[in-house]
Amino acid sequence: MKKLLPFLLCAAILLAGCTNASESEASSSSETSSVSETVSSEETSDAASSEAQSESSEEAQTANLESAVAALEAVNPIENPLTYTDFDVENTLMLTLDNLVAYKGDVSNNQADCGLVFVAQAKEGKVADVEAELQAYKESLTANDMYVEFADKMALAKEARIVTNGNYVAMVIASVGVGDYTEIDQTLETALNF
Repeated sequence: MKKLLPFLLCAAILLAGCTNASESEASSSSETSSVSETVSSEETSDAASSEAQSESSEEAQTANLESAVAALEAVNPIENPLTYTDFDVENTLMLTLDNLVAYKGDVSNNQADCGLVFVAQAKEGKVADVEAELQAYKESLTANDMYVEFADKMALAKEARIVTNGNYVAMVIASVGVGDYTEIDQTLETALNF
């Protein structure tokens, strides 16, 4: 038994050391877990905050576009309006969607009228590109003077207004019923001042 005593004592010391080491590892592991949970929750909080700011910014942009379009359509009513979709913007107006943050607009959906109201927010540094693309669209509308029965619509399209302010670009073609751009010009001065 005396010979066994040092062996048991060594085993007890080793077990005690292993227990302390695993408790220490467990403690260290739980501290690491706690720190990573704190960092993770801070990252989640920052991401949520950033997302909320982005959403409120997008809502503000949408509200700006809606208010500008509403003001312009108050003086240039669009009969039987067709709201622009991504397809229309890309294939009718021939705009590059990658240049736009957001847009809103309507066009007359009948052959007897030519009314159009379109307001877009361009990405930083892309305002000139959007303006040039709208100018090309305007020119395409009036390039062919063959149709005498549409002379009044072509005259209004030739006078279409394309206005920029900051990152916003607006294009307006007076409806046949409105006939001129007097009130439209006055509204354009204020409609894009956000």
